[in-house]
Amino acid sequence: MLIKKRTTNYKYLGMQMLYERLPNDHAMKSIINSKLKAAEAGIIGEATVENVFEKHDFPFNYNILHDVNLTSNGKFQIDTLFICQYFIVILECKNIVGKMYFESNPPCLKRELDSGKEDPIPFRSPEMQVDRSTYLLREWLNKRGINIPIVGVIIFSSTKSIVKKAPNHTAVIYASNIPVYIRKLQRQKEYLTVAQMKEVSEKIMQHDHPYIPYPMCKKWGIEPAELIKGVKCNKCGRFEMVKKSNGWNCSVCGNIDRLAHLFTVHEWFALVSHKITNKECRNFLCIESHQLASRILNSMNLSRKGKSKNTTHYILEWEKLDNWKGGIDEK
Repeated sequence: MLIKKRTTNYKYLGMQMLYERLPNDHAMKSIINSKLKAAEAGIIGEATVENVFEKHDFPFNYNILHDVNLTSNGKFQIDTLFICQYFIVILECKNIVGKMYFESNPPCLKRELDSGKEDPIPFRSPEMQVDRSTYLLREWLNKRGINIPIVGVIIFSSTKSIVKKAPNHTAVIYASNIPVYIRKLQRQKEYLTVAQMKEVSEKIMQHDHPYIPYPMCKKWGIEPAELIKGVKCNKCGRFEMVKKSNGWNCSVCGNIDRLAHLFTVHEWFALVSHKITNKECRNFLCIESHQLASRILNSMNLSRKGKSKNTTHYILEWEKLDNWKGGIDEK
């Protein structure tokens, strides 16, 4: 049974917003672009694993949780968690194409491309990621009186990933082999009842919190003043929207959007700060009217401190920002 679907990837969205707001000649633009491509490949790989579970069933009770974020003696993220009465499986998903070499001294993953050249910078060791997640999940469960075997496995979503040197003690399989791999795991002893299995899944859901690495400028060492300002057009992607009586009008493609300001304020929170003043709103959205900025901020699901010109608006939960439905008086 699917208990938790994959949620919003805030890191990827944040990098995407940051990339688009940086001028083309910015020194960090190409670096962030490469990170974006890697993150996008990861998302595709995780979707491949999701698809496998959607198409296959197992002859025993089980729960599946995607994109689990917990805290034990450290924060940790698990791509996919398979829970049954007999064991728990941690699936670490990778979407990397080429010839793979799992090195142990120091731990890393090296890749040889079709050209025969080796990537100059190795990847983080998936085996160490699995080891860390296994250790921290076991600690998290033990604190709650739960003792059950945990198995970690590295998943390559593409058969174009060729393992030339395997890791020391962690299984590596293709996504298509997941059902066979899980069915072959030992099921001689039941460590949990069906009710306890459900309880464990519910506890994980209760303590799961998405990883939100905002504000991105601070994380990447970028000054907010270096960002391109203006309201973004959701049609052409340019920051050339102008506020008129009928809404925000794009001076490039002519698109009209009454609520274009919502995403732009969202960008401020993701890139610059968890709080915003009227002056900062005017500067970032490239508007002059103090009253218009006030109506924009007051229309959104934000908390407030201070009065009049000293009012500061603060972000609430990021999950709620995904469902912004506010508007402003268009007079």
